[in-house]
Amino acid sequence: MIKDFQFHPVKKASILFKPLDDGAVLFEPETELVHTLNPSAAFIWVHCDGSFSVSDIIELIKNNFKDFELDPEKAVFDIINKFQSLDLLQHHLQVKKIEQ
Repeated sequence: MIKDFQFHPVKKASILFKPLDDGAVLFEPETELVHTLNPSAAFIWVHCDGSFSVSDIIELIKNNFKDFELDPEKAVFDIINKFQSLDLLQHHLQVKKIEQ
C-alpha cells in the first residue's frame, strides 16, 4: 500500500487510455480488461507519469476540482492504491540513501 507523499507513480506503458467527456477508459491489451474512470480518477491517471509526486497530484486535484467533496489526500491515495492493486502501475523499488 502506498502511503508516501513523495512517491512518483508511473503508469504501465502498455495500458491504453481513451479520454471521455465524463472520465476515461483504460484498456489492458494483455488481459483484455477495461476499466472506467470518473473525471478525478482520469485526471490522476494522466499525472501518473513519474514526474509528479503524490503530493503534487493532491495539489493539482485541489486546484482543478473546486467542488471535490472528499478529502483530496485520502481520495488520491485511494485511487493510486487502486491502480496499483489492479496492476496498472509500474513496480518501483524504494531505494534509501545510506549515510556513511
